[in-house]
Amino acid sequence: MEDLKLLLIDRLKSQGMDPSLISSFLKALTSIISSESDIVPAQANLKLHALGWNEIAIDYHSLQIAIACLDADTK
Repeated sequence: MEDLKLLLIDRLKSQGMDPSLISSFLKALTSIISSESDIVPAQANLKLHALGWNEIAIDYHSLQIAIACLDADTK
C-alpha cells in the first residue's frame, strides 16, 4: 500500500502539485472516492473543483491508484 501512495504522490508532483498541498488534496480525493466508489475522472475533477482544487486535474491512472490505496487501507 505504501508503494501505491508514494507512486500517487510522485504522479501529483510531476503534474505540478505543490508538495505541501498533497496531503490535503489526498484527503479531499479520499472523501470523494469514499462517497462514490465507481467515480470517473471527469466527475472527480468536478467535485475537486467545487472544493477549490482547481490547479490540478486527476487523470484516470492517478484516480485508479488512489482507489487502490483506499481499498488497501480498508482491508
